[in-house]
Amino acid sequence: MARNLLWKDLTSQQLESIRHPHPKKGLTGRDLLAKYNGLTDYQQNRKTAIHLDVYINALQFGEEQKLSDDKLSGLFSIVKTVHHRSIDEALTMERSFLLFKELLLMHSVQRPPYSLGLFTYAEMRKIMEWMLDSYYRHYRLYQYSYTNRITLSATYSSPSDIVEIPPELPPLVKALTQAEHDAMLTAEERKREQEAAAAAAAAAEAAEAERQAKLREEYEAAIPDEIKDRVAAALEQELARLQRVMEEQFAAQQADLLAKIAALESGGGPGGKSGLTPGSSLITPGASVQRPMSSSSQSQAKHAAATAAVAAAAAASTAAPPS
Repeated sequence: MARNLLWKDLTSQQLESIRHPHPKKGLTGRDLLAKYNGLTDYQQNRKTAIHLDVYINALQFGEEQKLSDDKLSGLFSIVKTVHHRSIDEALTMERSFLLFKELLLMHSVQRPPYSLGLFTYAEMRKIMEWMLDSYYRHYRLYQYSYTNRITLSATYSSPSDIVEIPPELPPLVKALTQAEHDAMLTAEERKREQEAAAAAAAAAEAAEAERQAKLREEYEAAIPDEIKDRVAAALEQELARLQRVMEEQFAAQQADLLAKIAALESGGGPGGKSGLTPGSSLITPGASVQRPMSSSSQSQAKHAAATAAVAAAAAASTAAPPS
């Protein structure tokens, strides 16, 4: 079957609108041709603008030859097909011209279904001469315009940069014997083992501390509030009892001391003399002597009180009847 390109890209109505664009729409024939062929970005894209120039030249040649709409549409499609295949497939000039001649002959000889007699022999000759004089005269320029730019980055290297320079070796006088080298390796290995052992011990200690803290929290959370209240009450009672006992002991010691001082003041010393000046006394009568408790005594007293309170609370919880 023939590749019939008649009315493939432009219809008769489109050709008429390109010849006589509507003045109120503000579009020119160039704008309409670009719109019908999907080249609306021709004002920004250089390659699209070149496509549009090729199409306009084909239509202008057809108008100069006074071709009918069907022949003008066929000529436009032939030029468009040859142009795009030449660019997309990077055809040489010879292969592109063979493609153009094949398409032109298929539209110049009436032999259905292989070809269509659209152009006469004279029109075919004029079209071929026009293509040779216009398109193929500047074919290399079209190929150059659509060739992708490739930037080559070259770097110069000096031969001295390529040759590898050996490292500087230490002098032999600084060399180690085999025994010294082995000793150094052994010391380094021992140091690494000690560091690893210290790190493991620290990690184990931290894990044990975390475990103890977790157990303490779980133990405290497991103690009922009733037991806590009983322990607190027993601790308060034991502390009050210890305070009374210590006050009684301090009072007895104070009375004993006052008695000894009174005996000294009354002449109980050697030779019947007291050793104190008349009217003086060590302690004013009626004054109390207080001895502050040391921190160790206070800690021991609190520990004993806490122990007794816990024991009393445990005994009370054991003896208490079940509710």
